Amino acid sequence: MNKIDEQLNLWANGRLPEAERQALEKKMAEDPALAREAEFLKALRQTVQNEPVTPPGELGLARLQKAMREEPDEAPEMPPRKNFWKPVAIAACLMVAVQAALLLGPTLWKGDTAVDISPASGEGIPAGPRLQIAFAPETTAADIQAAVLSVNGSIVAGPSALGVFRLGLPEGVSTEAAVETLQAFEFVDEVIAP
Repeated sequence: MNKIDEQLNLWANGRLPEAERQALEKKMAEDPALAREAEFLKALRQTVQNEPVTPPGELGLARLQKAMREEPDEAPEMPPRKNFWKPVAIAACLMVAVQAALLLGPTLWKGDTAVDISPASGEGIPAGPRLQIAFAPETTAADIQAAVLSVNGSIVAGPSALGVFRLGLPEGVSTEAAVETLQAFEFVDEVIAP
């Protein structure tokens, strides 16, 4: 802002000192553009002063409070809830408990009996010597079965993370003979007799 603009603002607000005011009014009499700008500033000041003092936020709050006072205090009626799922859930839990009791049977509740664990094949685990055997990666399940049956063995554990199977041999079978028989297969990588 230059000096003339500052003087015009002070003149419009009525705060310009008397000597400067007279000099500015003399310039306005000589320059019609300056006079128009001074009149515009004076009209703008008058418009701003005529604006309501209440800020618009307070008007909005007053409208909101009035609307809240006019609303009825009663809450709308809610339909009653239908909690049909609770009895259904209880019945389902009871069914599961009854089924578990029937499946486990009364033998578990007797103190003198123990639960027997047996292999799914129905055969017992051989009590004879054990071997560890590793097959080539491309070996099929049929090849593995043929190798295990060639020594009358059964897979006791495996394959491990390294692909090693543990074989159980029947009692009385020579471990060395079983190792030689298994090593004769091309797809057998290694046989270890611990």
